[in-house]
Amino acid sequence: MPSFRPLHCPRNDCPSRNSTSLFSFQKRGFYSNKHHRRIQRFWCKACNRSFSSQSFRFHYRLQLPRLHLEFWPFIISKVTLRQSARMLGVDRRTLADRLWRMGLHAKKFHFQRLRNFADKSKIEGVFQLDELETYETDRRLQPVTVPVLIHRQKYFVVALTAGTLPCRGPLSPKLLEMKKEREKEFGKRKSESRKVVNEVLSTLKSLIPIENRIYIQSDRKKLYPSVIKQVFGKNGFVHLQECSKRKRDKGNPLFPINHTLAQMRDNISRLVRRNWGVSKKRNWLVPHLWLWLVWRNYVRPITADGNPPTPGELVGASSHRYCPKEIFQWRIFQF
Repeated sequence: MPSFRPLHCPRNDCPSRNSTSLFSFQKRGFYSNKHHRRIQRFWCKACNRSFSSQSFRFHYRLQLPRLHLEFWPFIISKVTLRQSARMLGVDRRTLADRLWRMGLHAKKFHFQRLRNFADKSKIEGVFQLDELETYETDRRLQPVTVPVLIHRQKYFVVALTAGTLPCRGPLSPKLLEMKKEREKEFGKRKSESRKVVNEVLSTLKSLIPIENRIYIQSDRKKLYPSVIKQVFGKNGFVHLQECSKRKRDKGNPLFPINHTLAQMRDNISRLVRRNWGVSKKRNWLVPHLWLWLVWRNYVRPITADGNPPTPGELVGASSHRYCPKEIFQWRIFQF
């Protein structure tokens, strides 16, 4: 096994992080952790401070170094956070903290693959856009939109995020009273649909060469044409709009995106309709979504039969099928 060689100092304030020259360091022996593993020490010549190879691992300073690997199968299999904590024998808050760390790491991992992908090849084909609707705490008073953008032929999920939607009416007198109380405390709930759709489309724009024309397929939501034009310019795209009321079978042009959203609801406990596992706060839904994206793009094959490649392999974003241990082995510093 080759020895570990750091590419930079792990500290954000180190001058070597902004330097274009080769990172200069010196080996300073070993130490043993509580699991009796020998860990290499280093000395940074730029900031004159020490660090070790352990500083670069995902489980750096975590008390349960394998918890995220044990938690991984549950989080993408429709098991709630509380039930996962019971099955793993840990406190719910411990698992919530690990979910947050894993979600942030998954987002960095995906964007790192996209950067490598943009450098090596050109992404081509038709992309499909749609929004999945869920909620936080209350279905009528606090709906949430989740825009998802995929590659139509390869089922590769390019980007997703979550944003607020205004209250759904008509409301009963009791709900109207609750709405007024919430507005006094948090302000009027507004639609962030335009903002979050713009965000996922901007991710796609960063991948496509300027001279290439973008082909985007969606339903006939009135918001989409103006947002697409805002992101890609007047002549930089072709927008194909399809009727969303058609039967949702394989003959439907929007079948790939419909299938992706249905799979999200089946895999993510927070998106199952009318269930106890719904997110109480929208911020906790986002890391869960990123973990699902990494699993769908880089771990799960495009189909369950045989041994086909992953969507990430098909579009060239990854060279092989990843395993969870490989994904969560090293921290990602550049983002």
